[in-house]
This record gives sequence, C-alpha cells and structure tokens, in this order.
Amino acid sequence: MSLEENYNIAKAENSATSGLSSIDKLLKANGLSPEDVGKISKVSLSNNPDDTKIILSPKWSEGPEWQPVQQAEPTIVQPKVRTPSLISSDWKVAVALPDPQIGYRKYEDGTLDPFHDEAAMDIALQIVGLDHGHPLAQVINLGDFLDLPMYGTYEQEQNFAHTAQLAINRGHRFLAEQRAEAGDNARIILLEGNHDKRLNRFIINNAAAAYGLKVANIPDSWPVMSLQNLLRLDELKVEFIDGYPAASHWINKRLRAMHGDRANSSGSTAAQYANSNPNISTLFGHTHRMEQQSKTVFDRDQAIKSVSFSPGCLCRVDGAVPSVKAGIDGKGKPLEYFENWQQGVSVIFYKDGDDDSFHFDQVHIHKGKTMYRGQEFIASNM
Repeated sequence: MSLEENYNIAKAENSATSGLSSIDKLLKANGLSPEDVGKISKVSLSNNPDDTKIILSPKWSEGPEWQPVQQAEPTIVQPKVRTPSLISSDWKVAVALPDPQIGYRKYEDGTLDPFHDEAAMDIALQIVGLDHGHPLAQVINLGDFLDLPMYGTYEQEQNFAHTAQLAINRGHRFLAEQRAEAGDNARIILLEGNHDKRLNRFIINNAAAAYGLKVANIPDSWPVMSLQNLLRLDELKVEFIDGYPAASHWINKRLRAMHGDRANSSGSTAAQYANSNPNISTLFGHTHRMEQQSKTVFDRDQAIKSVSFSPGCLCRVDGAVPSVKAGIDGKGKPLEYFENWQQGVSVIFYKDGDDDSFHFDQVHIHKGKTMYRGQEFIASNM
C-alpha cells in the first residue's frame, strides 16, 4: 500500500473519530448522554463544533421499555341460561365470595407462584353455578379482590415486580367466570377492600398529577388507572362499590355486606360487629377466618335478632400471601406457614321488601373440596 493510500485511510479514520467526538460534545452540552438516544435521523458535521447538527429521536419517544399496567385482556363471556327448579319466587339467592387476594410472585426462571387459591376459586364458581332452587340474584365479592403488594407500604419483595398486569388479567377472568356461571340477570358486586385501594393510594402519593386521567374526549369514562377501567368492569356488568372502609352493600333491609376494617386475632371479630351494631346483621370479609356470632336485643315492641358472619377467604392459607406473619427464604420463596385462616363461601337465601327474612349457609372449602347439600364438589383444576 502506498504512502498516499495510508494517509487517506488515516485521514478518514481521524475524521470519523472527530465526528463522533463532536456528537458526544453536542449531547453533553445539551444535558444528554448516548444512553438517551433512541434513533439518529440526520447528522451534519463541521470542522467547527458549533456548526455540528444532529436530528435524533429520544429513547423514550416510542414509550417505555417496560410494559406499563394496562387494561386486562378482554374475555368473551357466554353466560349460562339458568332454568332453576323454583320452589318459591319470594326467595332469592346471594353468594358471597371473600378475599381471593389475586396476585403472584414471579421468580427468576419465570415461574409464577399465586397468592390466590385456584382450587378454592373453582369450588366457589361451582357454588355460584349451582341450582339453588331459587333465583340467583347477587354474587357479592367482599373485597381484597386483588392483593397488589407492589403498591403497598409494607416491605417489598423483588419477586413482586412486573406482576400487577398478571393479577389484573386473572382478576378480570375470575369476574368473567362469575358472569358465565351467574347468567345475565344476576347482579355482580365488587366491594373495595384495603388491598384494592392500594393502587389508588399509590397514585395519589407518588403521581398526584396523573390522578383521575381519562382517555381523551371520553369524559364519562373511568380513569385510566382505576380498577373499574383496568378490570373492564362495565363490560361484565360488575358494580364496583368503592370508598373503603365505609363502602357497604345492602342485600336486603336487615343484612349489609362490607369488606370490614376489624380483625381480632382471638377470633371474635364477628362478636365485635354484633355488639357494635346489634340492630342489623353484617356479612364481612377481611379477617380470612370463617366466623359467626348471633345476638338478640329488644325494644318495647319486640326482640331483635342479628347475626354477623364471615365466609373466610379464597386465597391460599399456607403462607403464600404476604402478611405480617409470613416469611420468605433467601431465594424469595415463601415458607410454609399456616395462619388461622379458613376458606369458604356463604350462600344467603333472602327476601326483599317488608318481609326482610334471610338464612345462610357457610360452605367450608378444604384442599379443593367441599360437601354442600349432600353433594360433593371437587375442584376441576386439581
């Protein structure tokens, strides 16, 4: 190779190096680093660094690299046609589903470890779809439908990361399954629990300017980051009752349903509700314990009997749910630990109007099985 050819190659390499140096200086002068650059559309180099020009797109122009939380994947629902062998049209049925705490840990190998108990949830759906002899009028989700630990104020775990979308998708599907079993005519109620409220509180505390943002030009829509929108509740005709802890739903004139804000470790939460509100009956969640307490008081005209009861939970009871008593090992996996929790659902038979009678059954679920009204139910996903 001739001396002239070597000189031309060296000159070209020096020019390229000089150009890159000019680009680097220009980025730094504008407070940018090469990591901020997504795509460079045009570069005009000059011997004078002040005349060097770059047309570029920032790295964030096409959205974040991580997947933001968005609406659940839509589910096609085909509600069953319910033709129960009606005994009396005066009586109606409500099924109460407590605290599934839907959520996951996601380990390094991609394995998902749920907080909710798929087998218990399957049994609950079978009870919803059962012919109760009277029309099914209500399916009541008692709150803590989602766990949302990544938005909580307690100690965080690395395996909570990137699981919110998975929980939202599974929550939507569980509601769609409820609609399929309940049919079109039954109301599906979703009461806000303290865990469901975590997302709303997180936005207020960390991104208040984004609170309440809606899709453009749809003023009547739900806020984008609300559970109503993310879970697609309107598509499934699910009624969301927010305002925890005051949120409540009256099944009839005597019986109210609520998530609850009491949890007595000695197991007497039902007694607290009965004693504090002896003139009404209360169906509650939150404690994850199956409880029942009756109370009778009287006024001048009559005796007044009330009952407070909880159907337990539909989450796992083996230490998987993040709690103050649960623990994880060095790999971030939960240790087996059995708290004083029980799984179940409540089936309420009630009347409306002046005759505000009601009766209820507590359906215990254990290891994906139950016995109810002489029939054994076994989870189909076991």
